[in-house]
Amino acid sequence: MKELRCLVFTEQEVVKAIFDRRRRMNEPAPTGTVDKVAYKDGDNVDTELSIVHDDGTRESLTLPETEVAAALVAHCMNRRIPLPVASDKMLYIINGALTLMITMNFNKAPRLVVTHAAAGDADSGPGFRPAARRRRIGG
Repeated sequence: MKELRCLVFTEQEVVKAIFDRRRRMNEPAPTGTVDKVAYKDGDNVDTELSIVHDDGTRESLTLPETEVAAALVAHCMNRRIPLPVASDKMLYIINGALTLMITMNFNKAPRLVVTHAAAGDADSGPGFRPAARRRRIGG
């Protein structure tokens, strides 16, 4: 059995997440205003930011899926949105919006829980010694 969660992000949230991550990682962030966000869907989902500088020149910045996914995960963590650590996180384009899909696999082996009844009542076996009584000192 698997559980699937989808988080859909607006373009403003994607841009904020990318710039916040670049600032935290001390990576250069382009100056200017982000005019347009486009997604290239193929083997990977690449994010292309179209940036307009103050002098009117345009610049295009293409970001790989791994960087954008890391930025979105950090964005969620900063907003206290719980994300399971042991899960697969992938980016998809759904209805033109960037979507982080989180898949958790529940086909793990069950934890072994041993009860005293199953273990043969360990309180009365030959190796059982009750804990020594402790004396309380002071009032």
